Amino acid sequence: MQVFLNGKEMDFVDGGYEYVFIKPYHKHYMEKINRSNGELHIQLYDNGVQIRTLVTNKEVSTLINREVAVDRKNKQVYILEEDTEYTENEDGSIIIEDGKGD
Repeated sequence: MQVFLNGKEMDFVDGGYEYVFIKPYHKHYMEKINRSNGELHIQLYDNGVQIRTLVTNKEVSTLINREVAVDRKNKQVYILEEDTEYTENEDGSIIIEDGKGD
C-alpha cells in the first residue's frame, strides 16, 4: 500500500499517524463519501485546518492545507501554523519550539 501526505510518499504505519494540532480547535466536521474507486474522508476544523483523504485499495492520499512535520518515531503528524518552528532529530522525532524565548 502506498501512502502520500501533501504529495510526498511516506511509510505505511499500521494504525496510522496521530494528528497533533499546533493551533487547538473546538469544533470539527467529518464526512465520508463513498466513491466508485474508494472513500473520500473530509475533515474541517474551526481553526482553519482542512484534511482530505482518499482511500483506495492501492493507496491512501491525504492533503492538509497546512505545512506538516512528520514525527516518524512517535507516529505523529504535526499540523503547523505559519510561525511554527521545529527541529527534526536524527531518530525521526520532532521537537516543536515554543516560540516564547523573547
